[in-house]
Amino acid sequence: MKETDIDGMTKVYLDCFKGMRDPESVEKWIRCNFNAYPRMQYFVAEIDGKVVGYILWVEKGGFRKEAVLELEQIGVLRDYRGQGIGSKLIIKSLEEMKRYLIERGSKLKLVEVSTGTSNQAQKLYIKTLNAKPECLIKDLFRGDELIMIARF
Repeated sequence: MKETDIDGMTKVYLDCFKGMRDPESVEKWIRCNFNAYPRMQYFVAEIDGKVVGYILWVEKGGFRKEAVLELEQIGVLRDYRGQGIGSKLIIKSLEEMKRYLIERGSKLKLVEVSTGTSNQAQKLYIKTLNAKPECLIKDLFRGDELIMIARF
């Protein structure tokens, strides 16, 4: 991901998520995360030079020998869904994260992901990460959230 991708990522966010609706706030949030590298790492999916999706990985609890990553956010533009872009983003970016961890002298222990209980993305996390439901948090964000864990 390059800093020049932030504008396209802002468009993806606004197309996918209901949390923030102000483009300036979204751009600021993405830029803050981008500047938190290597703790936070973005990867983008592009088609013909256009950002059509992104994923954000966050390392939790410090730079440990056994790393815990959170798949903090993934989004794909509506017009590009159903083409396997989300799956490819997860699989390819996770491989990059594992390489980064190895170069640093660490290894991946687990991936945490939270999602709304009604979100169809649960199937994606099961398929691509072999994530399993661990707990339910009532009334978080816009409803109940399911915490899923993939152990490595």
